[in-house]
Amino acid sequence: MQEFIELARKILAEQLDLNPQDIALETNLEDLDADSIDVVEMVMALEDTYDVEFPEEGLENLSTFGALVTALYEHLEKVKNG
Repeated sequence: MQEFIELARKILAEQLDLNPQDIALETNLEDLDADSIDVVEMVMALEDTYDVEFPEEGLENLSTFGALVTALYEHLEKVKNG
């Protein structure tokens, strides 16, 4: 999971022109000025990397970076494990 978190952090940091170290798991996405488009772009990049499609519904309700990547990772694990 750590590799997944680091990749998501790197992608989001690049999109927002931030230092990845400025994005902690407990960081509120709103505090980063990350809007829904930023989140969707990060999700799309992860979909391309892992060749999986993440569900979009419910993601807008996740307010922290940690909650978002945990939800995405759990979905990835479900898909990989059938």
